[in-house]
Amino acid sequence: MKKRVLMVLTRDIPRTTSNGRERTLRFIRDAIGADAELRELKIRSVFETGTLVSKLRAGLRVIGGVLSGKPCALQVAIFAGGDGKKQIVDAIENFRPDVVYFDGIRMVDYVAFVRRRFPESRIVSDLDDLMSRRAGILRAADFPLSAGYLAKSIPKPAIALINSRIIRSLLLRYEEYALKGHERLTATCSDAVTLVSATDADALMWMLPDPLKKRVHVIAPPIDSVKAVGRPSNPVRFVFIGADSQLQNRLAIRYLVASWKRLELRVPLVIYGGMTCQYESVPNVTFAGFAPTLADVYTPNSIALCPTFLRGGIKSKVLEAISFGCVPVGNEAAYEGLNFTDKALAMTDLRLERFLADPHGDLDEVLTAASRFAAYCERNFSLPVFTRRWNDLLRPSLYALKTEADITSGDSNVRAISLDAAQRTTEVQQHH
Repeated sequence: MKKRVLMVLTRDIPRTTSNGRERTLRFIRDAIGADAELRELKIRSVFETGTLVSKLRAGLRVIGGVLSGKPCALQVAIFAGGDGKKQIVDAIENFRPDVVYFDGIRMVDYVAFVRRRFPESRIVSDLDDLMSRRAGILRAADFPLSAGYLAKSIPKPAIALINSRIIRSLLLRYEEYALKGHERLTATCSDAVTLVSATDADALMWMLPDPLKKRVHVIAPPIDSVKAVGRPSNPVRFVFIGADSQLQNRLAIRYLVASWKRLELRVPLVIYGGMTCQYESVPNVTFAGFAPTLADVYTPNSIALCPTFLRGGIKSKVLEAISFGCVPVGNEAAYEGLNFTDKALAMTDLRLERFLADPHGDLDEVLTAASRFAAYCERNFSLPVFTRRWNDLLRPSLYALKTEADITSGDSNVRAISLDAAQRTTEVQQHH
């Protein structure tokens, strides 16, 4: 008999989504569904319900947290105003799941509620990114806030007010502190907590007492290898893909356009994705809008540029490019959380500028590193590996920490690390 898994979500999962968190959720649902009977339950935010009562409840949740000395993050409070607890109780009593899966830190109140109400439940909390760390990064760099997938539900004047400099700084400081408490509570109340980034997982474990560290698992989004890495054909071009509605993409696009102008680069750069901002017209830089397919982006003569200036989580465009056989070149932050470091791909600013001016100069070394990275991704991030890790995580006998001694060789300076039920990725350090 198949085990039963109740997925408690904060959003719908479109069947056709091709990127972002919704894509990862679709793969998680498919992976769990391969070996379990699934039922989904969506908890709506106060902006989706739109009732005055729900908004008052959310406000009381924030006030109550402050008065009790346990602040409630706003992104948690906006899901506390509806009838979510009643929905969950009804779903558990009717479906009787073997495992309850919760999507994101925004569900922490429900995680704690289920642990109290159904103490024998097996709970998996999928945090995706470590949001307290993300808030700290945004505050330190004075970056604007983004509402993400909730942007369509939150009034634009409210977002503009929140992003005024003083309010944003205070809000991010408050959110960072509150989210750290939520993350510790989630680990306390869950049998397993997952993140996509090894760096984020290390940061979470640093906050936890030793007995809770073994509950933290790393499962990165999967990739399907479409094409082997090959030498770009001539004439070589650089490509960047990403809508500038996302802060990390907007920062990268501004950097690339400024680099092409300042360095007077001759190699073409083609930027794909929907744009909301106006950018200066610069020679050899083209904005191509939406591409019909990813194959139109990662053509045989393309090199993918993946610099990022917003840490946290992992950068899926790096994995996406390598899956199409396209060399992904970026900076150190672009490879954060993947446990793969090679200076031929994660370049310094000076080396990246040199490569942009003359990609053929370092291309042999870059191709060698890209081939190693592709093999590493195939071992650690393939769809079968992803499916196995999620199914292993749902087996109670594998919740205990274990060690894997047989680590695939083939990369220089590989060191064995303790792996959990999710088969946490091996750390590879390449020194060049």
